[in-house]
Amino acid sequence: MNLHKRPLFIIGVAYVGGILCAAQTDTRLILLLVLALCLPGIGMLLRSKQIHGPVVGILAAVFALGFMRTASWRDVPQGDVSGFAVDKLVYMTGVVASDLEPSGSGAKFVIKAREVKNYTGVYHCAGKIMVNLNRSQWGSSDEGTMPFYGETLRFHGRLSKPRPPSSAGSFDYGEYLSRKRVFCTLTAYTSEVTVLRPPAHGIRWMALRLKSVLTNQAGKLFPPVNAALMLGILLGNYAALPLAVQAAFMRSGTMHLLAASGYNCGVVVLILGFILRKLTVPRSVTHILLIASVWGFALVAGAGPSIVRASVMVTVFLCAYLIWRAPDTLNTICAAGLVILAVNPMDVFDIGFQLSFSAVFGIISIMPMVEPWIRRLFKVSARIWEREPSRFSVRLAGYSGDVVLAMALSAAAGLWTWPITAFYFNYLSLVSLIANAMVALLVVLITVVGMAALFLSMLWLPLGQSVGLLGTGLTEAVLRIVDGLGMQSWSSLSLRSPNLLIIAAYYIVLFWITDYAYRKLPRT
Repeated sequence: MNLHKRPLFIIGVAYVGGILCAAQTDTRLILLLVLALCLPGIGMLLRSKQIHGPVVGILAAVFALGFMRTASWRDVPQGDVSGFAVDKLVYMTGVVASDLEPSGSGAKFVIKAREVKNYTGVYHCAGKIMVNLNRSQWGSSDEGTMPFYGETLRFHGRLSKPRPPSSAGSFDYGEYLSRKRVFCTLTAYTSEVTVLRPPAHGIRWMALRLKSVLTNQAGKLFPPVNAALMLGILLGNYAALPLAVQAAFMRSGTMHLLAASGYNCGVVVLILGFILRKLTVPRSVTHILLIASVWGFALVAGAGPSIVRASVMVTVFLCAYLIWRAPDTLNTICAAGLVILAVNPMDVFDIGFQLSFSAVFGIISIMPMVEPWIRRLFKVSARIWEREPSRFSVRLAGYSGDVVLAMALSAAAGLWTWPITAFYFNYLSLVSLIANAMVALLVVLITVVGMAALFLSMLWLPLGQSVGLLGTGLTEAVLRIVDGLGMQSWSSLSLRSPNLLIIAAYYIVLFWITDYAYRKLPRT
């Protein structure tokens, strides 16, 4: 892998080390983290023979930057609205600053606070609030409507701080919100919300409006569960899926297909790139349009860490081709991670961030060694089957190789992600290889058919519904496969959350084994 020749990787390790140390309160854990991060870095520098004062000084400065950035991020800013959060009813004025996430009978979203009125007076304030908005109050005839991004609203509700966890080791909702620089919550009802000002029609507003339109159209084209699955695959929005279906995806190891990520970006680039090539659009214009489309898709999908990572990677790759340079995959991933963590350093604790980057690193570190061997194996198999291979046998060998490659890719990603999955979800999927191999092609077809159905339905609804019948059949097949594999008693293995020291040791050993294999094993 020659990681010592990729400065962005070493810089990224130093920056993440500063973030992790700033986020800890246990001195022993901080020392352990510094040791775990320094040993691989020192080893790479020894191999590169570049241990100079300036290099060490730069890495120390990057470490300190990550530490200070995280420390300032975790501090509650002066004048934050959380100072008024005393578990009392208030009138709150603010602007909707996020997309709505379904929650029970209502929705959750973030607002930027502007003004608060409590029992002592009216005060200007700043900061963010997580709003839990319920659809109706018992005995109220006015249910109201759900707000939309960018609207200025006045709420009447209870402003409070998140309660601490009930026991040690349980989920800390306050810590989770603080990573997003949200330090208080507001509980209200739709009947107690007043729209003061409509939203400004900016880029984010247009993206979320498009998402709302697509969600409504999907409800017209597909049954409820199939529509939720279609939106999960297209936009990474799986919150509307029944919990039993989500559990089946998790147990079968296919949950990543419902998270907006590099896969979705790749499909967008392939489809739009194919259309633009057929229209003979110039290469430079094609790449600019693809970059704009990828970031538009990222905004529609919610701009989470995984989709932002994928969008940055695609942008760097396409920009490299624009200036006639060969892009480096690992440097691109490191650049994407640094961009995300520069904006919000606490995203390093986001499960999606950890799974996304570890899976991609596993794929790019293992597949270049494995893929040539698999291709060669199936070419040899085609020759063995027939002394003079026919076109059919060659194609069959190629398709079989693609299936094995899909399973190998899933195994490579799983090898780097299973400790994270075990730590957060306490399970290890035993059917992920076969489930991903069976579902991967169907997901590609669902993406193409779903996009076509949604687009055609906006032109003429009956035409979209006719294409949607095929999408319903495909999503039903995925549901049956995932349910059949994921809900079996033997489909996953229950585990206790592994110790952080064991996880760190696992990744260090896996890292060095992969690096050794790159240096020693012959490749075809």
